[in-house]
Amino acid sequence: MKNSKRMIALLLTCMMFMVAACSNGGGDAAGKSEDSSEIKFWTISLSPTFDDYINGMIDTFEKANPGVTVKWEDIPIDAVEQKTLTGSASGNMADVVNLNTEFLKKLAALGALANMDELAADVRDDFYEGVWRAGEYKGASYALPWYLANDIVLYNKELLKKAGYDAPPTTVDEAWEMTKAIKEKTGAYGYSLTSIRDELLYSGIPILNEDYTKAAFNVPQTVEIFAKYKQRNQDGLIPEEILLEMAKPQEWYAQEKLAWWQTGPNLFRQVNDLAPAVYQKSDAASAFAFSTGNIPVNTMNIAVSEKSKNKDAAVKFAKFVTNAENQLELSKLSSVLPSVKKATEDEFFAAGKDATDPVEKGRYLAVQQLEKSLDLLPPVENLADINRAINEEFRRMMADDLEPADAVAAAEAAVNELLQ
Repeated sequence: MKNSKRMIALLLTCMMFMVAACSNGGGDAAGKSEDSSEIKFWTISLSPTFDDYINGMIDTFEKANPGVTVKWEDIPIDAVEQKTLTGSASGNMADVVNLNTEFLKKLAALGALANMDELAADVRDDFYEGVWRAGEYKGASYALPWYLANDIVLYNKELLKKAGYDAPPTTVDEAWEMTKAIKEKTGAYGYSLTSIRDELLYSGIPILNEDYTKAAFNVPQTVEIFAKYKQRNQDGLIPEEILLEMAKPQEWYAQEKLAWWQTGPNLFRQVNDLAPAVYQKSDAASAFAFSTGNIPVNTMNIAVSEKSKNKDAAVKFAKFVTNAENQLELSKLSSVLPSVKKATEDEFFAAGKDATDPVEKGRYLAVQQLEKSLDLLPPVENLADINRAINEEFRRMMADDLEPADAVAAAEAAVNELLQ
């Protein structure tokens, strides 16, 4: 799921969304009249594809809240982080901000975001519990979950049949067992990966200790996992080009060099664009389960600026953006998953149960997984650097003559240095 963040961005024309509204000012908006309230609303690379959706949502909100004006600005994806950090430092960050989990935690650490446990406690139970925690930083939540993606498997039925299988694997361990047979009988790979972090997290191994001050993954179980992957690599079961991000798994799947591709169903049509004949022989299946039974989930979040001059209006708009009706409409337009339980009860998702199209079936399966989907990313602001440090030592072990225990220890040292 390293692809996870990219997966979500690509999904809505390389987006990350960013909603925002005016900034500066403390928390005294409760006593202000909303007659002159203005909310700035930032999105990322959504225009013109989602102009009708965004403008329609704004119009509905403004009609229901006379005197409140929402100003929409679309920001190029490459400019988002700099604009948001600069705005935070200068006190001019937008009131309502849509952020991925890692960037959210960075801004929360800077004190830039409002506490949603306090401001939006009335809607907390509307969301899946496992994704609500995506907005947490050091014991408090600083965002409402918005749209989601979790992994589903797109698999090549003919390749599996040639290897002697009638169905795809259901667990990670079973997937690796099948990978060996697939490679021997077809020459194609089964499993592919670019990151080891999720395997650790969803095998019950915390990345950091309880107060997030030190690495906690240097345990025998991690060394065992690293050793398994080193052996799999020596056995020729891991496509190194994908591991090193020199090749894209969707392209290899389209070339029938991979028997399956585990990703969000919203991306399956990339295969159809690349190789319609391969897509026609494909089907969707549930994600491979880790030992804990949980499924990783990628969450996009809606946060409110701590310095918003119109905080009441901003919180109201954040709740509106993430309500069931608006999330369901967004899901229909983009194939993302909603974070609100009520939205997933719609026939739109149930219709995919018996679908023959992998995207429609995958959407149904992805919704079924939300009850066990869990965002386990540790609430620290430099999460991306931590992930990179672990992966660098993992990849070095795979490429060099480095023992698994030494690789884990080196990763631990690198993470501890980052935390200091």
